[in-house]
Amino acid sequence: MYPEIITIQNFIATHGITIWLGKGVPIDEKLIPLTLKINNNTYNIHVVDEYEDLNYYNPVLNFIIVFRAIVTINESSDFLEWCKQEDLVPDNHNLLDYYKDICKAINCINSCFPNNEIDYFVSDLDFQLNTGVMQFLRR
Repeated sequence: MYPEIITIQNFIATHGITIWLGKGVPIDEKLIPLTLKINNNTYNIHVVDEYEDLNYYNPVLNFIIVFRAIVTINESSDFLEWCKQEDLVPDNHNLLDYYKDICKAINCINSCFPNNEIDYFVSDLDFQLNTGVMQFLRR
């Protein structure tokens, strides 16, 4: 078993994290709405699932997908940069509203993580190249 998986499983248990498909209409055709519950707070998160990881119905994979999406927003310098990174059309006012909402929620979400910094505990290289822990999870 990979240590990253154990770390994520422990983190999920400690913070009562659940993730499920969101209800309603997606704000963009490239985004899938999910609902994240962490420490009794609920957030609507929209993710790009280019590798179709949500089809595995694996809580660890779902964790990685959701928190990668949040980190991408957190590390973007602004809305336009985030849209460019995710290949989204910035004319969509629903996207802007979502971006603003998540930016407001990030401080609360950060507080759940060590050093107040969101982490999904897997390297981007493993994620993108489907190696190591990601290859194991995607079997």
